[in-house]
Amino acid sequence: MAVSRDAVRWGYRFLLGREPESEEAIRAHLGVRNELHLARVLMDSREFASKKAQLCVQRTVQPELSTIEVESAATPDELARCLTKIKSSWSHLGSVTPHFSVLTDPQFLPENIDGTIETFWKSGELEADQAIRTLERHGLSGAATKTCVEYGCGVGRVTTGLSRRFKSVHAYDISAAHLELASSRAAALGLGNATFHECSANVLTALEPCDAFYSRIVFQHNPPPVIVELIRRALQALKPEGIALFQVPSYITGYHFKLQEWLAAEHPLDMQMHCVPQKRIFEVIVECGCALLEVREDGSAGALDKIVSNSFVVRKTSLPHDHGQLS
Repeated sequence: MAVSRDAVRWGYRFLLGREPESEEAIRAHLGVRNELHLARVLMDSREFASKKAQLCVQRTVQPELSTIEVESAATPDELARCLTKIKSSWSHLGSVTPHFSVLTDPQFLPENIDGTIETFWKSGELEADQAIRTLERHGLSGAATKTCVEYGCGVGRVTTGLSRRFKSVHAYDISAAHLELASSRAAALGLGNATFHECSANVLTALEPCDAFYSRIVFQHNPPPVIVELIRRALQALKPEGIALFQVPSYITGYHFKLQEWLAAEHPLDMQMHCVPQKRIFEVIVECGCALLEVREDGSAGALDKIVSNSFVVRKTSLPHDHGQLS
């Protein structure tokens, strides 16, 4: 699939730090296979080679994994108490730093966002494109006839891109302030197929039945029992043969989580970083009658020397097993 003119322009901006020198230069790159091929072409150029010394790229040392203690079980009442704390933090962040709380880059702080908002929206379009390619690679085609659920939509950075590709999108978030901006963005673009849902402060929302589920850089800001239940709700919402794409850190150096300690503590109104070991995630996938199609380290949580972040691709294959209590 050939790349778009916009992709060529953004490739020049990100990799070479400038605009394409001419219309002819843009046309010369339109025939490459995809965005990854475009990036390789630009990175093989003499101009990029001359910039390598400025980048100071160093090999990242992966963390040495050791046993971490993570409690992931909770009663419904404990989950409700967790959600109340989470909603307070994200409602605050949505009011003071809505875009920065979605992508924590200084260029998206309130004082800078007017000059970088197009970069912000473009990142969501590229992410939606990648999601579609992953779904198609695993056999889920015809997005224009299908329903997608996005959890943790924030201000709609990826939502609008998904809405252009799916028949309908149900986007969920726990912050009303974020959702207000997301809804306004969709309306401004004339996207009438996106429905926005505000998640409750004391109960995990049952999600709309869907053919595809998507969530990235969201689950990680919830304590492990909530992450586990969010994964369960996502997989329960999938229609037969539906596919879920979600990202979760599975290891953080020095991390431990004890539920009662966390519930008893006073937390600042800011984002937190949590993880759930892969073994627990695999168990939930099986419990929900799903099959793991792919798991890859993705670097989405940053701090590559301390955090292992994974992207999971999961397909609904059968009715879930009856495991009774939340775990």
